[in-house]
Amino acid sequence: MALIIEEINRAHRVCTRYRMEEERATLGRCYDNAVMVEDPHVDPVHAEVLRDEDGCYLLRDLGSLNGVRLLRNFRDKSVKPRQVREHQIQSGDEVQIGKSHFRFIDTEMSVAPAIPLHTAETVFDRIATPVVAVALCLLVAGLSLWLAYLGSRSEFQWTKAVEILTNAVIGLLVYAGAWAFIGKVVKHESHFLAHLSIAASAALAYAAWQWFSTLLNFNFSLHAIMPLMNILALAILVPVMLWCAAYLALNIAPHWRLLASILLPWSFLGFATAVEIGKMAEFHDSPQVSKELKSKELLWRKPVPLDEFLADAPELFDIPLEEEVTGSNKDGNKEKSTGKGDKPSKSALSDNKLSAR
Repeated sequence: MALIIEEINRAHRVCTRYRMEEERATLGRCYDNAVMVEDPHVDPVHAEVLRDEDGCYLLRDLGSLNGVRLLRNFRDKSVKPRQVREHQIQSGDEVQIGKSHFRFIDTEMSVAPAIPLHTAETVFDRIATPVVAVALCLLVAGLSLWLAYLGSRSEFQWTKAVEILTNAVIGLLVYAGAWAFIGKVVKHESHFLAHLSIAASAALAYAAWQWFSTLLNFNFSLHAIMPLMNILALAILVPVMLWCAAYLALNIAPHWRLLASILLPWSFLGFATAVEIGKMAEFHDSPQVSKELKSKELLWRKPVPLDEFLADAPELFDIPLEEEVTGSNKDGNKEKSTGKGDKPSKSALSDNKLSAR
């Protein structure tokens, strides 16, 4: 049986492993130590690990300046933090020497079975290259510029083009940089290029949907439900992006990762859906039809003749107004209010003029 000494970081990830098979091993900053520690708060020879006659291991402080502190034992929750001068090592003990953390593991302790690689790992490896990331970003910038040009009703200025290109690229870089920073802090792996490629791919997919949605609106006049269809597209793309980002940057269980990736965006998009449904009942002073210019080759259905269209069109602006009874005149006839104050009607004005003559 041997003892494994693991140097770990604050996230409990292993930085270095040492295998101790001899009777004595020292820990410190000197080069002749079995475990060399690059920590200015550690003495040249800070502590030692001894194996006794029974095969047990003993950790002993060698009169160091900052001492040795027992932090925890991940197998025995009853172990409490305390300063130790001499301590019999149990498998799973974690100690602090200076500002460095070490964990002692018995070689006979069983380990968890291997976790199969997710199929997404292959995709992430292929897109996490500079060539792919730059190409996807350029495609996003070019497609954004093209869609803005097609939707512009006035002369397209070069300053507008620069603004669109800058916003598209900066947005992708900020998104990828934020998740890369989170991954560096949590998992000590940034995956910046993978985050950038994923964000650019999602932006390309949404831009392609935007173009296709205008084509649907041009053919079938789906203006009333287009906001809901855009929300539906986001409800598919955003959870996929969030799942990929959480997979690369966070240490959470697969089921919690999937649940958070779905519920978080859907909660915000559900609120947006409720707002859009409330707007559908509002009155519009102009017909809600597609006003975009498209080539006739993009028309999928046979156009309706103008006369037939006008004959079947409803009377949009002929809205009857109910008149309220406000009182009666001297002859017992009821007067009706026009809803515009107490101004007399034209017929009343003409009668007054005749009586005055």
